[in-house]
Amino acid sequence: MQQQLPRSLLRACRHNVSSLFQSTASFSTGTSGDGLKWVFLGPPGVGKGTYASRIAAALNVPHIAAGDLVRAEIKSGSTLGQQMQQIVSQGHLLPDEVIIKVLQQRLEQGQKAGEGGFILDGFPRTVPQAEQLSRVTDIQLALNLSLRQEVLVEKCCGRRICQHCGKNYNIADIYLPASRDRPEIVMPPLSAPPECEPHLEIREDDTPDVVLKRLRVGTCILVRRPGPLHLYPPATQGL
Repeated sequence: MQQQLPRSLLRACRHNVSSLFQSTASFSTGTSGDGLKWVFLGPPGVGKGTYASRIAAALNVPHIAAGDLVRAEIKSGSTLGQQMQQIVSQGHLLPDEVIIKVLQQRLEQGQKAGEGGFILDGFPRTVPQAEQLSRVTDIQLALNLSLRQEVLVEKCCGRRICQHCGKNYNIADIYLPASRDRPEIVMPPLSAPPECEPHLEIREDDTPDVVLKRLRVGTCILVRRPGPLHLYPPATQGL
């Protein structure tokens, strides 16, 4: 029987991600994550992967990142991976049929392995992708994250990946003082340990021009209401 989400989590997601993460502790205590199907949406650099991976670990469900699936395919050197590389290096979104195919393969692998739920990170990004997702599974919660554009650009350009262990770090040291209608933003760097520093690499698509182009592409928002999953146009608002 599919689990119902606790009201505390639904209230938390309306306020902020920090409250949502704190609420998962009580939800995960003595509770299996089987059947839990959530989606984390938002522009590049907003923290989808960070929050999704932490909450997935707390709830003991797989964290499936669309970007990781794409990068793995590119790294494999396959024909499909080479085609993907040409597209993403220019800041374009991959064609719907390509990303859907890669994700569907991952979901099928998970079903064969007995995975009963998941948290999706970075998928869907277009209305056709969202429609396809709603046809193949029942998404219980979709959370759309947003952040000011200048912060997103700095965060993306500061990202570093260790080619030895695969962990992500960020050299950006961000501070924006509070203004009349905007809160203070403080994001210290996430520094790599000495053993990772020689192996740090910048993603090819993490340049200011490419990041700005990706931000303009936008994302879609999914909202759960009685009946089918509702889709809304692209909307990415700054804090």
